[in-house]
Amino acid sequence: MKNIVLGLLLAFTTFVYADYDEGIDYIALEKPVKTTTGDKIEVRELFWYYCPHCYNLEPVLHAWLKKLPANAEFVQQPAVFSKRWKKGAIFYFVLEELDLLGKLHEPLFSAIHAKNKNFNSKTSFINWVVSFGVNKEKVEKAFKSFAVRIKLNKATLNSTKYKIKGVPVIVVNGKYWTDATHAGTHSRMLEVVDFLIKKESKIE
Repeated sequence: MKNIVLGLLLAFTTFVYADYDEGIDYIALEKPVKTTTGDKIEVRELFWYYCPHCYNLEPVLHAWLKKLPANAEFVQQPAVFSKRWKKGAIFYFVLEELDLLGKLHEPLFSAIHAKNKNFNSKTSFINWVVSFGVNKEKVEKAFKSFAVRIKLNKATLNSTKYKIKGVPVIVVNGKYWTDATHAGTHSRMLEVVDFLIKKESKIE
């Protein structure tokens, strides 16, 4: 009986502290990208509101973030690979400018993927935000703001630095990134992120 318990314990320990392989489970960037989180380990998600895989990751990611170590900080960045991708990115920055990300980030994902709202015009998105009781002039002003324009341009430049071709991707400390293609599933992708956070924490 003791041997069985010991075997299960060893198997569990191996699972928890499993190693993941560079080039297979995650990619190491040749040139690290500067982080924005100071002394904390940056955990950056690159996503696009119109990406169904990003939408499916949301609930898994939301649950995982509750267990994020104190020495790590989560950052979101809408990826911009083309003019078409700018549409989803500007929605994010407008909501950020209005301090509405906490309230409308998930509903926006749901509106696009569960309710088939395409937001093919700026007006349709503005009207959607207004439907939550937000002043229309404030939304229009945010769209035209210098801050949103600067953030959109910065996101466009940053998206190329990570050498990625799709989303969702999670980058750890500007050095490593992983996605479901490399890790296999969304859940395993976050396990790889846990491993990379530990790697950056210098914990043996």
